[in-house]
Amino acid sequence: MNVQKRWVAYCSGNTRDATEDDWNNFVLKIFLNWRKEQLDLDTNAPKKAGKALTEYANAHYSFDKFIETTETYRELAKLELKRHKP
Repeated sequence: MNVQKRWVAYCSGNTRDATEDDWNNFVLKIFLNWRKEQLDLDTNAPKKAGKALTEYANAHYSFDKFIETTETYRELAKLELKRHKP
């Protein structure tokens, strides 16, 4: 599902009433899903939750890397300008 459809679903179809917090939580959710997918695919990543995994994730799959490298973020940036439109 593309980012716009996911946003509409996240808002239960009512994007006009979405708050800034709603948007920020949506972006965070998208980022965390991306990060989890990357860690699951990374054979070098620590497998147990804890400090080592957190440090590894922060070093290799930071929000800055998400912004710089993903098409998903580019879609989010485009959508942000018109996120309140149905």
